[in-house]
Amino acid sequence: MEINSKCKCVDLDLLNPNEFYGHFVFTALEKSEGTTLGNVLRRTLLSNLYGFRIVGVRIAGIKSEFASLEGVREDLFEIILNLKELVILNYNIMDPTCYGRLKAYGPAIITAASLELPNNIKILNSSNHLLTISDKSLIELEIKIEAGKSYVLAKDQKLEGTSDFIPIDSSFAPISKVNWYLKSLPHYIEKNNEELHLEIYTNGTLLPHQALLQARTVIGYMLSTIKIMEFPCFESYQKRKIDKQNLTNSQISTEESNYNYKDNGIVKYSSIKNNMSLDHINETIKNTNKLENNSLYSLGLSTRIIKALKKVNINFTQDLIQYPLSDLLGIPGLGIKSVEEIKEKLNKVYQLSKNE
Repeated sequence: MEINSKCKCVDLDLLNPNEFYGHFVFTALEKSEGTTLGNVLRRTLLSNLYGFRIVGVRIAGIKSEFASLEGVREDLFEIILNLKELVILNYNIMDPTCYGRLKAYGPAIITAASLELPNNIKILNSSNHLLTISDKSLIELEIKIEAGKSYVLAKDQKLEGTSDFIPIDSSFAPISKVNWYLKSLPHYIEKNNEELHLEIYTNGTLLPHQALLQARTVIGYMLSTIKIMEFPCFESYQKRKIDKQNLTNSQISTEESNYNYKDNGIVKYSSIKNNMSLDHINETIKNTNKLENNSLYSLGLSTRIIKALKKVNINFTQDLIQYPLSDLLGIPGLGIKSVEEIKEKLNKVYQLSKNE
């Protein structure tokens, strides 16, 4: 059965002149879908929507942000902080860069409404205080407004053109806050037992539902740009896996080839030391004959290993010698250390070289 999720706005409110609130509910969601959708929408709304902010300011006669302004009560840092708080609405989104100017004589209290701006630009909080001129001084300043997203520090601003603009930290995001939570539904509703509640607070430049539509478009665009998916790491992993398997098989074959067991009383071990004397070899054969007719205890193996071997019908040393070395690890109760102990005991009997 095809399931189509739905989104409906259950509340829309103007909290203050510069803040809209919207409450949206996503229905027909299966378990865990709400969490995924909530996280993606929240991050997109807060970080990937474009807005307009002041990115730089220049003041006549001022070359540095540390300079003082004659006749102005506020220092330059305070003026910059006041400019950062301005919420800007651009009716022409095709024009991402514009300028505003201020020319004022004192004494006067200057607010954002005193700025001369292009027709397509509006400051929503125009009553915000900018500066105070305490005498008859003249203040001239220019601001640069650009489009952007997320939060950009002053040191990261790329102010093209004139170099006398002082960069300003800019919070471009038109979304001030996003909350989401899940609400469980009765289980008798066919599989769709979850609702996602999304609360969006904007700074007034966007309505909440406009922000949600933009977020949906941005998410779809980000995924659509992934045209080619390559997995070279998987091919490398497969190659390493095959090489490792080949190496393991080679080691097992080498170890098995070193155990060419007794045939008619003559030991055919390829790993017998070349410098062994004839008497030494005969003594080895004698020990081998003795072991093959006795129990596993003759090898000096631990009781635990002997019990594990007997469970697979290895009751004598001859049974152990004839048992494939590569299959020892498959015996329950035998690990790598146990197999190494068995090999060590056999090496002592047959005078195997330590490096084999």
